[in-house]
Amino acid sequence: SYRLIQEDIGSDAHLSAKGMVFDTESYEIEGFGHLCVMKMNAFFGLMRMETVILSGFTKDVPLLNADWIRAFGKETQLVELYDTQLNPWSEEAQKAYAEILNKDSDLEDYSAGERWYDGIRYECSYPKKGKGVSERLSFAAQNYLSTFIRQLKDAPDCSETEKIKKNAEFADQLIREGGPAVDQMTKLFGKETAARMIRKHMYGIR
Repeated sequence: SYRLIQEDIGSDAHLSAKGMVFDTESYEIEGFGHLCVMKMNAFFGLMRMETVILSGFTKDVPLLNADWIRAFGKETQLVELYDTQLNPWSEEAQKAYAEILNKDSDLEDYSAGERWYDGIRYECSYPKKGKGVSERLSFAAQNYLSTFIRQLKDAPDCSETEKIKKNAEFADQLIREGGPAVDQMTKLFGKETAARMIRKHMYGIR
């Protein structure tokens, strides 16, 4: 649907420490914003994580973070939509995601405890976990992503400057106050590298 232009991020594309390896790809999405794909392997493959972030600059849509984690046989799938809106997000748009979430209402919810971003995470986000549910988790993630891309066609245009500012506020607060993945990255590589990875590569803030 959109042209991707891969960015050269140098040595940040491959980081490793204490048996944990992070491979990161960063893209400009021409006419829309930024895409980050990050993969992590640890403990000889016993723990794996894949992350996709879609950060819009020209359309007034939520920030999308998708994380899949497999650790010692248990899987977690998070597809989180965050309010970085300049104007309220329509209830109709949210309903499409809620329908996907409701199909998996029988799966166990994942919780990371109280976090600073709880108040701006939309309720139609997907937080599920379990064993032997790989296909269902993958299918849900694909549906969230395809719904996001489909809705872009009718999403309102917005000020690129103002939208980037909103996304930057989210990235900066994530650096200051942390989150599960951010905390781990900071411990492994230090505050400076973690801040650069988050701001520049994950969310496309220059």
